Amino acid sequence: MDFENPQRSSVSYRWCVHIASCTKYDVGSATMESEICTHRHKYPMGNIWKIMERTSTSMTYSQLGEKYQETIAEQEHRHMWLFLYSGRHAHLQLLRPDAPKGLSMLESDQLIDDTAELLQQFVPPKPWQIIPPGRQLVEELHHFCFAITYTFHRKHFADGFIDPRFEDLRPTYELFIDNLNPDKKAVVSQLHELTYKYGFVITELWDGLIDSQKLIDAFTKKRRKSEKIDKIPTFIFTKKESRPNGIQISTKKYQQKPTKPWDLAIFFNEGEKFSKIKEEIVNTWRKPTQKIIGNPENYQIALYVDRNKCKIRQLTDTLRLQVDQLDDYKNGLILIPTSVDDIVSDKDKIKSKIKEEKKMRKDLSSFIDRIRLSESLIFKHWSIERSNVRRSIGLYLWDHMNIIKPSLTNRKRLIKGLIEKIRSETPDALDFYLEKFNKHDSARKTTKFGDSELALETVVREMEADYYLTNICIENCEYLIPHDVKVGGNKY
Repeated sequence: MDFENPQRSSVSYRWCVHIASCTKYDVGSATMESEICTHRHKYPMGNIWKIMERTSTSMTYSQLGEKYQETIAEQEHRHMWLFLYSGRHAHLQLLRPDAPKGLSMLESDQLIDDTAELLQQFVPPKPWQIIPPGRQLVEELHHFCFAITYTFHRKHFADGFIDPRFEDLRPTYELFIDNLNPDKKAVVSQLHELTYKYGFVITELWDGLIDSQKLIDAFTKKRRKSEKIDKIPTFIFTKKESRPNGIQISTKKYQQKPTKPWDLAIFFNEGEKFSKIKEEIVNTWRKPTQKIIGNPENYQIALYVDRNKCKIRQLTDTLRLQVDQLDDYKNGLILIPTSVDDIVSDKDKIKSKIKEEKKMRKDLSSFIDRIRLSESLIFKHWSIERSNVRRSIGLYLWDHMNIIKPSLTNRKRLIKGLIEKIRSETPDALDFYLEKFNKHDSARKTTKFGDSELALETVVREMEADYYLTNICIENCEYLIPHDVKVGGNKY
C-alpha cells in the first residue's frame, strides 16, 4: 500500500483544479520585527516554569552567536516534529469521524473547497493572467488560510499572539471577513477552530503526510539537515491551551479588550522597574478584592489576570517576556550574526566600546533565554541528530502499526526486521541505541557488541520506547521528550 493516502492525493489534485481559476496574487509582505514573535509557546505552562539556568552574559559575543544558532536549530527541529505528529493526529481524525468534534474525509474536502472559494472571492481571477503551477496555488491557499485565521484570532482573542508580518494586512482581511455572509463567516470560524487546535494551518496539515521511510533515509543514509526535508511547516500559529490559564494580554500598539473574568490588572509602562512591579504583585496576590497595579491611562503592556487560574511565577515570567519584547521593539532588531566572520567583525567594531559590547551580550543572552523558555529547552534532551534518527524510527513503527498495516499485531517482529535492515544499510544509526553496538568486543575483532542477544534485546527495548513516545506525542499533539513521559506518570 502506498503510504500517501490515495484518497487524500486525489483531493489535493481536485483542490488544485478547483482554484486553478484564481490568479496569482501578492497579498503583501512585512519584515519580521522580531523573531520571538513567531515562537509558538511564548507563555509556557507546567514544569517548564521551574527555575531555568540563564545563558551567561560572560560568554563572548562569538560564543553567544553560536549558542543562538544552536537554539534556533533546536526550535526548528521541534516545530518540524510537532508538525509531523500533529499531521498524523489530524489524519486519524479524518479516518475516525465519530470522534468528538471530528470531521469526516468528505467534510474536510468540503472545507477545503469552501476555503478555495473564499480565496477566489478575495482575489477575483483576471482572464489575461497566467495560472501558476498547482503547487504554487496550494501554497497560496495556505498563506490565505493563515492570514484569515490570524485576523479572526486577533479580533476575538486577547492572548498576546502577534505575527508582525501579517499586522499590516489585518485591516484588509478584517474588512473582507466583515462583508461575508453568515455561511462564509462560519467557514472562517471553522478554519480558525482547527488551526487554533493544532497550532498549524489546517490546510497544510491535511496536505499529505511524509513517508516515515523517507525520514529514516534522510537522517540515517544521507545525513541531511532537517531544513532540507520537504515538509516543514510554513506558518506557526498559536496553539489552544499552550498559554497559562487566567492571563489575558494587551499592548498599547496591539490593544485587546479582556474577554474573560479577571481580578487583577497590571499596567506596565516603559522605564518602570520590573522588580517594583513584581513586588506589588506579591503584596496584592492574596487580597480578595479586585486590584489594579500601574496606571491604566499610561501603559505599554496590560495583563488581566484571574488569580484563581494561574500562579505568581507564571504571571511574572509572562510579564518578564513581554517587557523584554517591549525593549526589542524600542531598541530595534537584535542583529544576530549569520556567520563566524560576521561575529568576529562585529566584535572588532565594538572593541573600544566596552559598555556597548556588554549591552549587546546581555540583549542576545536574554533573547536566547526567551527562545529556550518558550520552547521548553530546559531539561536534558537528545541531540538533534539522535532525536531525528530515533523519532523517525519511532514514527516508522507507528505508521506501520496504525496506518499502513493497522492489523499488524507483532510489533517486536517488525522492530527486529527494521534492525536487520538498518544493520545492513546504515549500522552506525544503531549507535544511538547502544553506544558500542558497532565496536568489536575483543582484540581478535571477529565479533561486535551488537552481535550478542543482550545487545539486540536492548535495541528492541529502546525502539519499543520510541514507539511509545511517538504514540503519546501523536495522541496529545505535542512534542515530548523522554523526560516528559517519565515525570508525566498517569497523565500519559
